[in-house]
Amino acid sequence: MTEIEFTPVNSVVELATYYEALSQPGVASIQLTTQGSDEHPVILLEQEEEDYLLFDLTAVRDLAPPLRRGVTFLLKGYTPGGLVRSNPIKMRELTTVEGRLFAYADWPTEINVQQRRASFRATLRMGMDVGVILRSSDNEQGEEVELQGDLKDLSATGCLAEFFAQDGVSKVLPNLETGIELYFPNGTRFEVKSVVKHIRTDNDRQVLAVGFEFDNISKVDERQLWDFVREIEREASRNAIEGDNNRQPSELFQVKNGDENKLGRRQGHAYATPMARRLARIAGYLDSQMVSLRQGQPVNSGQLSQHADRLLDMLDDSREETLFAVHCIHRESRWIRHGLAVAVRLVDLLSSTKVPRDVRKAVAACAMIHDIGKGLLPAEIWRATTLSTEVYEQMQTHVALIMDKLENCKWLSPVIQNNVIEQINERLNGSGYPSECRADKLGQLARAAAVVDAIDAMQRGRPDRKGLSTVSAWKFVEARPEEYDQVWVYKYQQHFGGIPIGTLVKFEHGQFAWVVGLDKQRRISHVRVAPHKSAPDDKLGDVVELSSLQDVGRIVDVIAPDY
Repeated sequence: MTEIEFTPVNSVVELATYYEALSQPGVASIQLTTQGSDEHPVILLEQEEEDYLLFDLTAVRDLAPPLRRGVTFLLKGYTPGGLVRSNPIKMRELTTVEGRLFAYADWPTEINVQQRRASFRATLRMGMDVGVILRSSDNEQGEEVELQGDLKDLSATGCLAEFFAQDGVSKVLPNLETGIELYFPNGTRFEVKSVVKHIRTDNDRQVLAVGFEFDNISKVDERQLWDFVREIEREASRNAIEGDNNRQPSELFQVKNGDENKLGRRQGHAYATPMARRLARIAGYLDSQMVSLRQGQPVNSGQLSQHADRLLDMLDDSREETLFAVHCIHRESRWIRHGLAVAVRLVDLLSSTKVPRDVRKAVAACAMIHDIGKGLLPAEIWRATTLSTEVYEQMQTHVALIMDKLENCKWLSPVIQNNVIEQINERLNGSGYPSECRADKLGQLARAAAVVDAIDAMQRGRPDRKGLSTVSAWKFVEARPEEYDQVWVYKYQQHFGGIPIGTLVKFEHGQFAWVVGLDKQRRISHVRVAPHKSAPDDKLGDVVELSSLQDVGRIVDVIAPDY
């Protein structure tokens, strides 16, 4: 039989970490060094560094005689770092207390591990909250942004963390180098540079599990990390047995300063409306899909189909609430927010022409993803205030980038893909991209998509210009008949109204409000009073009839919100 190769561990901190792992219920066993001896399960109760280990041998009393005579034994067990065994050690004292047999052993000076020491990963149990704050440069704006998540496991060389998909993860991930801060319940902070090694998406839970490798760790930081790993094992072991009061709580997990909002991601984000929360789930999927695309993966056909259905269900449940919801999400990339808005409005516009559901579903899917190819391009393109001809041509490649990722989406009609993704940026006079198609090459769906796309895009600020109000954006496309099909421009205005849902209006006494309802003549009927000009949040007032707002005066302006 081939002898298993073990790697010796003799660092005090690392040894203590492995002993904490061996103290987990059902992990530790001892084997006498006499020939033919079997392994026997024991409970490792306590350790004192470089002094002793305390065992409970109540279940294996038959071992007491040879141990009292000085027979050595090996301590063994399967830990997160692999199979481990100690050097031969002796029991130095055995005692019985209230019917239980306890034994003290000399603290082993070495443990042999079947795997590399760096592979040891301490896993946090439920209820053990450690925050992970990820800092990186925003791909869109070039500003530092933060992403908050939950630590799941930790080793001396890296960690695994989970981030909520609705928090705009694509703004931060997967940058090759990023800064991480660990935040423990007692207020202890630890910052380290890291490299993203892998990303896994859990669409059901709406989280991304991200593996990080720590970069350029100093000896001091490495020891600190081993201390953290040991304390996580200590606390996990303490919590493993209900009612176990023999172990002192880890100091790291004692909340002291009350700053609990940094201990993990906050899935309970406040949204302006329940429908906005539903839309945020779809936005979370798209954001994680963008991250997957950056990793070289294709568009997930099943997930795209499922979320397109969800979008249609939202419109079926309440078109007005869904139309307003597109203004209420703001954590995600602008391309995702834009794609969702185009999808909602384009599908809603087509619903007035009795388009079948399967067609509307395909339109929704294509519209949702039509712009996320931009997230695969260099960030410098989206930060520039002016674009050279070379950079402008590079920007146009975002269309081909996303089209190349749709090979698995067999259910998507090629005609709809062509109209909504490939031709949404084309113009009647041939001034669009990527193929400079003219009017005779553009179908009705492509013409409608171009109008919806341009009106929403004009409302969103960019480094080279500020966003326009809903009314100004519509007037922008109305004034360019050479580029936009005026039949669809007119249909857009007739369908959504002159001041559509999602418009921010200002009253003569200075109060702001969001339009959330129109009457049959497409005139404002209901609003929600807003305390600010930023994206709608849970600070909004209740839905009220416009006619009941007597104290705010008449509407004097339609303005562009600050987002």
